[in-house]
Amino acid sequence: FIVIGAGISACTFASFLNKRLSNISILLVEHGRRIGGRATTRKSRKNKMLEFDHGLPSVNFSKDISQDIISVISPLINSKKLVDISNDILEINELGLLNKAFTNDKIYRSLPFMKNFCEEIINQSINPKKINFLFKTLAKSLKNINDLWEIEINNGTLIKSKYLILSSSLIAHPRCLKIMKTNSLPLRDAFIPGDDKVVDSLIKETQKLNYIIRKVYILYISNLRVINKFNHQYLQIIFSNVIREDLNFERIIFQKQSNGSMIIALHCASSNNFIEINFEKIIKSLTSIFINYKKFLDLFLQAKLIDKMDWRASQPLNNLLPKELQWSSSSNLGFCGDWFDLDCPVGIESAMNSAIRLVKLLNQK
Repeated sequence: FIVIGAGISACTFASFLNKRLSNISILLVEHGRRIGGRATTRKSRKNKMLEFDHGLPSVNFSKDISQDIISVISPLINSKKLVDISNDILEINELGLLNKAFTNDKIYRSLPFMKNFCEEIINQSINPKKINFLFKTLAKSLKNINDLWEIEINNGTLIKSKYLILSSSLIAHPRCLKIMKTNSLPLRDAFIPGDDKVVDSLIKETQKLNYIIRKVYILYISNLRVINKFNHQYLQIIFSNVIREDLNFERIIFQKQSNGSMIIALHCASSNNFIEINFEKIIKSLTSIFINYKKFLDLFLQAKLIDKMDWRASQPLNNLLPKELQWSSSSNLGFCGDWFDLDCPVGIESAMNSAIRLVKLLNQK
């Protein structure tokens, strides 16, 4: 198997497949530098002491979580590698009032970093030596020749497998044209229209998906005197709908570093065209929102912008795909991720359930 992507859905698929077919070789091809996809953890190239979660800050699970997912997360919860941070999630409204964010979901954080969640999923496989990774690798083209998949990656290198799994809609969605700087959909180019009805339907339906546009601004604070007055090791604050609609601010994450400094990740999101926000406006807006809380004001006034992240992959908003399009037996091609309608909450839970369902489909073949 070749799996495009190494995020939560891809890792769940690889681990569950390995539990059932422990001698099958699985290769995960990831454009990023580390495991995790949007749940990865960044290690700064400029400052080796900085390591922080700049994408998915936590994982949510509903009260109706499937037994398959329970089998994955229960050992992590029991070993304290996955901790409940529901009480550390606050919400601030347009009046500047902070309250606990009330939700029916359980919210967890992987320790010590979010990337460890995917690592632990892989570690639960029966024969992890059969699961390998190619990082900093982009799948540029796909071809199905004589029942064998050929994927062109960096520098024109070809990798081959009998089965191909796409864990992201990116290769099948028009947004990939700009993101991947290509003129046509890689998945469309792999087939003549009419050759595979599942692929034809999937490409047609995927084009209806709209996505949240996300950008994360990374702020850095080195003033230890100010940081030491902030008694939260890990805190998330969600912005009210009014603030989000006005400023595109989604949530803000505070992460203390091993050297005593702090990273603040400001997550911004929009369902329409995203307007770039300059640093001065960010600080002005944050100080206005948190005007009633000196400990936050002190941090923001010491902060400097060190980076920003545009997310290639993001959460689908609507028009989720029917689960019948997850597998094409005629092409040995499968799909998983949060873009399928599986009668469960969207997001991480949906992404994991789709991967598990795909493995069960394959197990019946």
